[in-house]
Amino acid sequence: MMMHTVYIHIDEELDARQLDAIGRKLSRLSHVTDVEVNEKEPHDLLVEYEPHEGLPMGILSQLSSMGLHADVMSS
Repeated sequence: MMMHTVYIHIDEELDARQLDAIGRKLSRLSHVTDVEVNEKEPHDLLVEYEPHEGLPMGILSQLSSMGLHADVMSS
């Protein structure tokens, strides 16, 4: 199955602990297969997912529910 990757920018600056928690939470979303976080880039996430209607908007919705302000930079 073909995977898609989306690059997400989060407005808030996050520390390593917060990035790890966000990565774990997003990894539990249906159709998300991998989340890459980099503490050297505290605003950015790469999320790999199976093609599915509602994604990547579902990812942004999850981040919003966590009180974060995020945008898709590329997919």
